[in-house]
Amino acid sequence: MSEERLQKMLRLIESSGSISAKELEKQLYVSAATVRRDLAALAGRGLIVRGHGKAMAVTRIAHSPKHDAIHIPFSPIGAAAAKLIKPHSTLFISSGGIGLSLARAASWIEGLTVVTDSLSIAEILCGHAKRLYCTGGCPIGQDALAGGAAADIAGLFHYNTAFFCCDNLVDGSLCYNSLDRMTVLRTAERQAERKVLLFSGKQLDSEPGSALLKLKDMDCIVTDIPGYFGSSVHCMIIGA
Repeated sequence: MSEERLQKMLRLIESSGSISAKELEKQLYVSAATVRRDLAALAGRGLIVRGHGKAMAVTRIAHSPKHDAIHIPFSPIGAAAAKLIKPHSTLFISSGGIGLSLARAASWIEGLTVVTDSLSIAEILCGHAKRLYCTGGCPIGQDALAGGAAADIAGLFHYNTAFFCCDNLVDGSLCYNSLDRMTVLRTAERQAERKVLLFSGKQLDSEPGSALLKLKDMDCIVTDIPGYFGSSVHCMIIGA
């Protein structure tokens, strides 16, 4: 196996974000078997994600001091949600303020595989999670990533737990300020065994936004306003 060829392949994948195995054969002048073997080697190093006849780049983010603990507001919701995580599990953590606190609390849990659509959450977990995948895609808002490529990455994993933040709750729906987040969030929801909503009472004062997910599909809500939900939902409510 040529290390030089592996580096060329990785550069092609990273420059395009996503590239088909057929295109790699043409670009590198190698056989399909060689491409498959090299892709397996790169995936084994955690440098790419494979799926549906193509290879996708994994966003690799160096640790940044701007997300030290003093700059991340403590949230009892994030701390309580971290208690739901078992070592060596696979998680999706969606972009959102409470997700930052959850990521910090989860950074000490052993052997986690984490997929996130948040650059900030990826920075917090870089060097802590056993495997860390940032979906990449198109940046929207201050931190979230979206688009078809991001949804493709999110769809390659089976999650023990998916944690969702939202901008508001309206009429039994999780609402967001951007419709562009729909494909990533719905893909993660579909791939998850257990779906957990992180919600603060402060969010009730924010703009309604667009309904992208249903509250009834959540298995658990971790919140600082457990009395708000009463008997209107049929899932576990954990007070923070």
